[in-house]
Amino acid sequence: MNRHDSKSDRIVVFIDYILLIILILITLYPFWDLVVLSISPRNEALSSGLRLFTLNPDFQAYKQVFESPEVWRSFYNSIIRVIAGTSISVFFTALTAYPLSKKDLPLNKIITGLILFTMMFSGGLIPGYLLMKSLGILDTLWVLILPGAVGAYNIIIMRNFLRTLPDSLEESAKIDGAKDFTIWWQIVLPLSTPVLATVTLWVAVGHWNAYFDALIYITDRSKYVLPVLLRRILLENQIEMYLPGQADTSGVIVKPTEETVKAATIVISAIPIIMVYPFLQKHFTKGIVLGAVKG
Repeated sequence: MNRHDSKSDRIVVFIDYILLIILILITLYPFWDLVVLSISPRNEALSSGLRLFTLNPDFQAYKQVFESPEVWRSFYNSIIRVIAGTSISVFFTALTAYPLSKKDLPLNKIITGLILFTMMFSGGLIPGYLLMKSLGILDTLWVLILPGAVGAYNIIIMRNFLRTLPDSLEESAKIDGAKDFTIWWQIVLPLSTPVLATVTLWVAVGHWNAYFDALIYITDRSKYVLPVLLRRILLENQIEMYLPGQADTSGVIVKPTEETVKAATIVISAIPIIMVYPFLQKHFTKGIVLGAVKG
């Protein structure tokens, strides 16, 4: 607050801070509750009510999750999907957006219109499945990467950002003898870090959380990605199939509880994408603002 602000201004700012703090607490508490539940001993996990902390943290649930080969295999598949899918998507999105950022490109408006058409209409689920089958990529990670490799919305955001770059940079490079691909790779892309970081974050989060396409196209259990495994465990109650050790042979349920193990699995699945965000956050706002201009 500025010292010259009036009393009413300071009251409004104070109320804003209070509301923001309440909003942050409401947003964070569900995840915090999962974290506390995942490390709670059995007697505390079975109790109801708000969970703020536990005095006797128990990490048996995490041990059980990490000992499951199913979790490691699906985690590995998810990592491969995110890295390969994001790299391919960002590369081809930037490659498509660059020529569209040139106003003198022949048929620019028609090509842009055709790309926008795909945002409103698609071939449908069954034609899409038949196409993947005819391509022979069912039950492979390629079927999770290639169909959504280039998104119309990301192309438009990146095209708008590239239009903010001064034309004089490319003109100077052409005078020095640089070709179009060299200009795109060595000049345009390094200057496009904000929008590249923004699109990278969007695509990476999308790949990490996506499960519907995997449910449709993947039937081989060894090709499951982590969201599919989570869905089997959480919604279909198949925890003993994927996380053995939840119950012993005598039928006596051992620590921890099923809910504790489920909470630990969710926390583990959320940590990687949470760790990526801080590295891209500083470019995120700039990338969105500049990419949205001239939309």
